[in-house]
Amino acid sequence: MVSFIKKLFPGGRGAARAIYRAIIDQSRQPDFYVHCGVPDTPNGRFELLALHLFLVMHRLKDEEEGKALARALSEQAVQDFDQNLREMGVGDLSVGREVKSLAEGLYGRMGAYTDGLVDGGDALAQALRRNVFAAVEPNEMQVAAVASYCRREAEALKSCELSNLIAGQLKFGRAPGGPETT
Repeated sequence: MVSFIKKLFPGGRGAARAIYRAIIDQSRQPDFYVHCGVPDTPNGRFELLALHLFLVMHRLKDEEEGKALARALSEQAVQDFDQNLREMGVGDLSVGREVKSLAEGLYGRMGAYTDGLVDGGDALAQALRRNVFAAVEPNEMQVAAVASYCRREAEALKSCELSNLIAGQLKFGRAPGGPETT
């Protein structure tokens, strides 16, 4: 698989790293925390990371080349989870179990967010409430802003050329209540 990814992405996993970096940068936009009420905690940051990872992986799921990039992106996320847990002082014997738990949570959220986008009704807002806003009591406008942002970004990513993503080029739109990002 590594040789296949290297053929798809010049420079090895550079595209996955570049996209993951863009996901991290977007998920750290202060407006999610200031205007939308997402808790600025490790859990809140994980939730926004998971949400943005979902948006990109949702775009990649339907094309064969996209599936390979999604796998590399997933591997990049797992490596990041491992590194961050170690930096937070989680012991070596617990890291594997914690990474597995985070990955399972990530994939569960992806299923809920997919259902929410397909449903078109209140399912996305409910999934966001259960995950992104689990530790707080957001107002309806905050949940609606994040749900609207998710729908907008999912649509924008649909029109993003796969060749650009394979080249590691990803640009998200404005965070709710914030300035345009790069």
